[in-house]
Amino acid sequence: MNFLSIRHTLLCGALLLLTNCTNTSDSTDTTAVETTIKIGGSSEVYEVLEALTDAYAQKVDDSEFEYFSPSQTSGGIEGVKVNAIDIGAVSREVTAAETDGELTYLPLVKVPMVVVVHESVTGITDISAEQIKGIYGGEITNWQALGGPNAEIIVFDFTEDENEKKVLRSAYLGSDLAITPDAVVFAEDDELLATAANTEFSIAAIPLEDDLSELPLTILSIEGVEPSAENMRSGAYAMTLSLGVVLPETPTAATTAFTEFIKSEDGEAILTDADYVLAQ
Repeated sequence: MNFLSIRHTLLCGALLLLTNCTNTSDSTDTTAVETTIKIGGSSEVYEVLEALTDAYAQKVDDSEFEYFSPSQTSGGIEGVKVNAIDIGAVSREVTAAETDGELTYLPLVKVPMVVVVHESVTGITDISAEQIKGIYGGEITNWQALGGPNAEIIVFDFTEDENEKKVLRSAYLGSDLAITPDAVVFAEDDELLATAANTEFSIAAIPLEDDLSELPLTILSIEGVEPSAENMRSGAYAMTLSLGVVLPETPTAATTAFTEFIKSEDGEAILTDADYVLAQ
């Protein structure tokens, strides 16, 4: 996928739920305030939005996008509510209670959550649902039990309030499974991914992204099913995240035009060409 080199600035002030930082935009430039589309929220959605903003910028000469430091879905929702950003990136479906009549939710795509192991875990390319549950529950503690090396399994996990953990529980762990106390728990995707890539004999479940191909990690199939777009469309691959955006009840003219592009055949074609599965 094509990463857009649009300037990324830091969001601060009213967005207490986003990363504390300094806004580098020129607040005295009233033209930029009116025409620039400000985007913030969940980091998982940025890659999708960048594919769209890149194409739109080539199509519309005077379009300009400002990406704020990525945070979480809650930050994207709150940012739109307080008018600090125009588009809030969200990595799950948004409830009516969260929109509170102030926001519009626009689903974009579904992406797979994948089980990855460090490349030191040799001899294993597939894992079963019961094995996933056994590892996270602490019943399976050595890779040798799965046909791998004689080494302790290092489990990296998300906090229970993270959407990724909720998806993992819904798909394989169940709501009542007690997670092994030996699991190392993270609140941020980037931190978990970086640690997994640098830790031998580790396992983690994370959203699929382009960077994975550059890291010393192996993506496992689950019950013999690969996390492909085709398998997601058919429903054969069950562990998926819904990515989308929230918009204010009355968006700016620039935001409205961009949103219409997203929903157009051209916008959908950009996402499908990038091998995304469109959300229904």
